[in-house]
Amino acid sequence: MSRFLQVSIAVVVLLTMSFALAHEGHEHGPVTMKRAVDIALATARDASLNAEPLLGLPQLDQSWRDLPASAVQIYENRRGYYLVSIANPAQAKTLYVRILLDGRVDAANFSGDFVSSAATSSAGA
Repeated sequence: MSRFLQVSIAVVVLLTMSFALAHEGHEHGPVTMKRAVDIALATARDASLNAEPLLGLPQLDQSWRDLPASAVQIYENRRGYYLVSIANPAQAKTLYVRILLDGRVDAANFSGDFVSSAATSSAGA
């Protein structure tokens, strides 16, 4: 009987582990500042490539595609999100991107003014 119990426990443990490992496509834990910078750069690049509006932004000029990481900085580190600024000297504009701690881009604009109550993240709770 003890052999049956050992095998049963092993099967349950293996099945539980496979369910725990079966989900992909998102990060575990909060996004780092470095990752937030990378996400912001990718967002600016995507907004310059897409003809469709992205996050309410019009299609950005191609000068946004190849900005260096030095053009990006964490403007604010708030509870639940990062506000990242991207300076584009070719257009004398700064794009602000709000990135939730789970890695989702929540909003972007050129003013840096966002309604703070809209920033909610499952990782921040």
